[in-house]
Amino acid sequence: MRRAAAVAFVLFSGTGCSDPLAAPLPSAHGEDAAPRHGGTLRLASFGDIRTLDPAAVSDQLADEPVQLLFAGLVDFDANGKVFPDLAEKIETSADGLAYTFTLRPGVLFHDGTELTAADVKRSAERSLHPDSPSPTGAFFEGIAGEPEYTQKKAEHIAGITVGGKYVVTFHLAKADATFLTLLALHPLRPVCKSAGDRYSDSWMPCGAGPFKLLPGGWDRGRSLTLVRNESYFRPGQPYLDAVTFLYNVNIVTERFKFEAGEIDAIRDLTQADTVHYLTDERWKPLGEFEAAHSMFGESMNTEMAPFDNVEVRRAVAAAIDRDHLRLLRSANIVPTGHALPPDVNGYNAEIPGQKYDYDAALLHMKKAGYAYDPKTKTGGYPHRLVYTAYQQGSSEYGAVVIQQDLAKIGIDLDIRIVSFGTYLATTHRRHTSAISPQGWSQDYPDASDFYESLFLSRAINDEDTGNTSFYKNPELDRILDDAHREMDAKKRQALYDHAEIILRDDAPWAFTYAFRWYDVHQPYVHALAPHATWVWDIEHTWLDRAIGGISRGSVIRDFSFGSILGSASRRGAPK
Repeated sequence: MRRAAAVAFVLFSGTGCSDPLAAPLPSAHGEDAAPRHGGTLRLASFGDIRTLDPAAVSDQLADEPVQLLFAGLVDFDANGKVFPDLAEKIETSADGLAYTFTLRPGVLFHDGTELTAADVKRSAERSLHPDSPSPTGAFFEGIAGEPEYTQKKAEHIAGITVGGKYVVTFHLAKADATFLTLLALHPLRPVCKSAGDRYSDSWMPCGAGPFKLLPGGWDRGRSLTLVRNESYFRPGQPYLDAVTFLYNVNIVTERFKFEAGEIDAIRDLTQADTVHYLTDERWKPLGEFEAAHSMFGESMNTEMAPFDNVEVRRAVAAAIDRDHLRLLRSANIVPTGHALPPDVNGYNAEIPGQKYDYDAALLHMKKAGYAYDPKTKTGGYPHRLVYTAYQQGSSEYGAVVIQQDLAKIGIDLDIRIVSFGTYLATTHRRHTSAISPQGWSQDYPDASDFYESLFLSRAINDEDTGNTSFYKNPELDRILDDAHREMDAKKRQALYDHAEIILRDDAPWAFTYAFRWYDVHQPYVHALAPHATWVWDIEHTWLDRAIGGISRGSVIRDFSFGSILGSASRRGAPK
């Protein structure tokens, strides 16, 4: 199983600016106004992007412009369900081993050339070639002939066949219930012929999406401007003339740019500002939480004492009061004792998760042979355990909460605050870290992304492991492999429910909370809603700015907010 690219979530803590919120800027017409064409949507981020090539994208920040530049055979709708996009028809063989896509005729790339089945095959082979830096290549190793191709034993992928100008078939070596979901991701999306059949750092992005790159529109490290693709295959869309992304913008500066009308929507907010927007009656109707797609918890190394004892792990899972963690960032944190975030396909709220139960935690410690007397504060595990947390992430602030909760059952933690790189090297190496805070944000909206990446025994590596608890359970491996191949949705859910129960009771992690971002937009921005997979649904967005109401003309102040940036990739320390 491929190890997902790391994500370093940052905690935008601190008080932020104490200035009162400015009033929302007006729109030209009422809420019942019809969608109209024109205008530039302006967005900003505290981070930066490294590439716009779908074959090499590994960070969530780049997903947004890449989604606008490149269309896929299939895509995710606003609710995270897969639907045909460049393909007008999908046929699946009875055995689930072949997917045949009939393309929409007349679809044009940004350079004016027509999309064909040969382009689909060329683009897939370009992305999966062993010389490509694709971080998601192993997602597609189930395509027949893909292993031979990536090992340079074959010049082409035998399992991708062209059956005419508009027909392409993907043949699988074995049934895979996640195949269409994985295909909806960006890596195999068709790219223009100018991209060639091999990855190149110098290639400028060219696809078949609703927007295209403005010539000279990428000022690396500062901004990116995409303009409407006039030849887009969906008539009348997109509504916007352009989308501009500003990068490396201090998050407090973002807020003042937003309120001055210099950017149109915002999601990088301090904890204080999140609460301000949530509670201000003028702004509350203009804000919305994104889905909870990130899960966090305390990973316990099952190969190291005392966590090689399941009763100790159960004690930790029962000792943590998740409401204490919620107080760190109450608006964004959703306490949970489940292995899946509540908005990921496969989550089942009817299955009881881990929960805070102090008496049960003490009983588990007693069963483990480490009885602790809270009155005399005697007993418990006799050795102090190093707890490595990520600097300026929520793990740093949450470390004291975890330390206090575990001290109450006789487990003493020695907190070590380190850089993100040191944190990864320490907590993802075998026989090095007994317990550590960990998190995972979805690569794709399916339970398999969490269960397989974090808990399959095949996800264990001596260095840079995905399975940081080094948890091995042959029964769980079998269940997850069966679920990956099971095409019947009800049977597949039943398998994942079983997996959830195993993980709850074996407790390789003490699952603690899910995280969700909060988005706010100006009143003149319409149909900019959180997307289940791609942050925002920009393709359908339209603007209705009032004349003369675009900017307040205020001076934008630049604030020093400390070093809050982390890696913009997918896995790693909690927010």
